[in-house]
Amino acid sequence: MNSFYKSIGLCEELTLATELNKTEFVSDLEKLIYKSNFGIFEVSEYSIPNRYKYRGIVNDHDFIIRRRKRFFENTIPNPKIKGRIDEKNGETYITVVFTPLTYHFLRIMFLVIVFSIIIVNMNHSKNNEMIFMILIPLFTLLTQYFIVKRGIAKEKYNFVRELNFIINKRNQFAIQQAEIF
Repeated sequence: MNSFYKSIGLCEELTLATELNKTEFVSDLEKLIYKSNFGIFEVSEYSIPNRYKYRGIVNDHDFIIRRRKRFFENTIPNPKIKGRIDEKNGETYITVVFTPLTYHFLRIMFLVIVFSIIIVNMNHSKNNEMIFMILIPLFTLLTQYFIVKRGIAKEKYNFVRELNFIINKRNQFAIQQAEIF
């Protein structure tokens, strides 16, 4: 499915390398994430404590998370963030993939199907009405596409900031300890 998302421009990848130890990075990342398996009967996102910015699952080698929604925040959909954490030659490599939720993709596909049915059934109308009936669904579909694409770009920016904060906080702490001793 990621190759399909890549072909339509709704998948972004990111790779970071740091000298931070893998276990330290995972423990710092777990501090930001409320443990959840994205089930239907899970706790509502609005009742998660404010100190958690994300919800999801973090293991020693990978993670699947999503930024939690705030109350009355329905503007831009939050994508799914899948990551892999590897350690080679004393460096930790973090590979992150941002993809839209299945719900958002199904919403776009539903619009395509409904508007295709409307256009096929409108073959009896006049030519001017047919152009109008094609432009409205096309505009709606493109709007949904760019809303999801903007959500992915925004989440990539926010998550890179979080990762840089985790990495720099550890490095700054190590430098301050070295200056004390």
